[in-house]
Amino acid sequence: MSKWIAALLALSLAMPVFAAKNTGRDPGRDPGEFSVISYHDVIDLDQTPDMKIFPQTITRNLLVKHFNLIAELGYHPVSYQQIIDAREGKQPLPEKAILLTFDDGYRSFYEIVYPLLKLYDYPAITAVVGSWLDVPAGQRVPYGDTTLPRERFMTWDELREMQQSPLVEIASHTYDLHKGIIGNPFGNQQPAATTSAWSPSGYESESEYVTRIRNDMQTTRQRFQDELGKGPRIMIWPYGAYSNVTLELAAEAGMPHTFSLLGHVNNVQENPREMGRYLIDQETSLETIEEILADRTWERDVERIVHVDLDYVYDEDEVQQGENLDVLLDRVKKQGVSTVYLQAYADADGNGVAEALYFPNRHMPMKADLFNRVAWQLKKRAGVKVYAWMPVMAFDLGEGYQYIVDARHGQSNPDYYRRLSPYDENNRRIIREIYEDLGRMTKFDSLLFHDDGLLNDFEDANPAALQWYAREWNLPGSVTQIRQDETKMAEWTRHKTQSLIDFTHELRDAADHYRQHDNKRFLIARNIYAPVVLEPESEAWFAQNLEEFGKAYDYTAVMAMPYMEGAKDTDHWLRRLASEALEHVPAERLVFELQAMDWRDQSPVPSETLAHWMQVIRSEGIDNYGYYPDDFINGHPETSVLRRDFSLTAHLGDAL
Repeated sequence: MSKWIAALLALSLAMPVFAAKNTGRDPGRDPGEFSVISYHDVIDLDQTPDMKIFPQTITRNLLVKHFNLIAELGYHPVSYQQIIDAREGKQPLPEKAILLTFDDGYRSFYEIVYPLLKLYDYPAITAVVGSWLDVPAGQRVPYGDTTLPRERFMTWDELREMQQSPLVEIASHTYDLHKGIIGNPFGNQQPAATTSAWSPSGYESESEYVTRIRNDMQTTRQRFQDELGKGPRIMIWPYGAYSNVTLELAAEAGMPHTFSLLGHVNNVQENPREMGRYLIDQETSLETIEEILADRTWERDVERIVHVDLDYVYDEDEVQQGENLDVLLDRVKKQGVSTVYLQAYADADGNGVAEALYFPNRHMPMKADLFNRVAWQLKKRAGVKVYAWMPVMAFDLGEGYQYIVDARHGQSNPDYYRRLSPYDENNRRIIREIYEDLGRMTKFDSLLFHDDGLLNDFEDANPAALQWYAREWNLPGSVTQIRQDETKMAEWTRHKTQSLIDFTHELRDAADHYRQHDNKRFLIARNIYAPVVLEPESEAWFAQNLEEFGKAYDYTAVMAMPYMEGAKDTDHWLRRLASEALEHVPAERLVFELQAMDWRDQSPVPSETLAHWMQVIRSEGIDNYGYYPDDFINGHPETSVLRRDFSLTAHLGDAL
């Protein structure tokens, strides 16, 4: 008896569930919304009990339970054509629409899933890897660190057969990008579609990278054309990893519709270039499936942050550097935090100005090719989100560049960071390109803008800035003249505040051009000084505004550092800071950064004091917080002391 006939017979007993459909509207769903579920291989343990399985593999019996649950709860699997038709206004989606996808082109889709689709009348997408299909029969398919028999995957003939069915759409899973490639000198394997390959001769250039991806997109299209008579219109990214550049290249090759593994509900009205999917495996419970279908998934949204100087990891001795990294990874994992703010620039003298960078780039010395390695290891081994902590303007490029000028000094103010003028077009281009290189050469989740993003009430008096004021803002081309008029002074302050916000958004977009998107949203955070929160008139001294930051950034990171601000009663100061901040920015968009170092005498803040401060701000309604710096080499602050007030793992244990 063939496997698919056996499946039909076995499933006939489950058919009564179709009579139990609930057709009422899900109150959590808006019209036009649809969830996408991502499956991979499906095995029949009765038929192949000894088959080697991989992550995301599920059993046929579990898939049957999922299909029954979908029917029982009144959800409607739809084809991708139905989604396009709804988007174009031809025919609305049915209520409670879902889309089923199956990745990698396993033969189980043909032998197990396809018969089930016909039995339940469910449409689905199958995404195939072209180079695997082209492996001759009897040979082996390269699959991660191993190989699999060619027979584990479908053939072009089987795809041609299923293509005739209205229930199956065949998508590309790239031609030969479903693999890892070496992404840095330390041998870290990273997704081929979003990584500039490293070899002993150096990194793949930007043009070489783009050419490689473009060739893959064109090859997959041509192979579909040759074998199936038409090219694919859908690209499903391996590992869910893509970038804005890969989206453009896929669209150029006729695949404007793409899917990631960002877990969220989609809407036909939004028409994004990528659609989110929920990844399913054997451990996904039926309760979780129901939550996914109803868009009731719970995502931990409380932030616990360790702010790490990469200068502490760096060592000229690579062995010692590796040991430093191991200490950091073990400590971060032990702390039970969600996020690391990781320095991506070198600042050996501690003046807050980037003297070099920790990633390959076009404009500054690279102290060591270290950021990508550390960020990748933190993501994979410690399981945290990594924010690239970067200056806005504090890059020391040497002589011959336009730096911010303080009108009182006629040059850079020695009491402030040395910063490139953001009103000089050449400076803006250079900084944008640095951020673009960060996105192409490293793997990180989000961005933190350094506290150098400020302009005092005498800055910027650089000639380029004065021209900008007159040309863009219709203000006098003189700081002295502006300061003599209170109205113009207030207008100048507002313009400077907004111009810095706008510039950080430009930098976000530059970093995001090549940056790998995977299963986390790209968020941006920006430091703000405590006096701006406590004294709104101090916007003139910093060109920072709490309310505007709350609108502009996913997180406003308040520098809640009482000793740095000379607070006599630290508890009162923190409570007032929390109260004022929460008046203007919702708690879920605020981060408080506490200080673990007393810079007045360069002594560590006692761990007990830091833990107490965490209790104080949490009692005032601050949910997201962290500290700077983390001295992981010397074990300060003490993890055991902070645990109850800092570790998310500890709170989860308490809740259970």
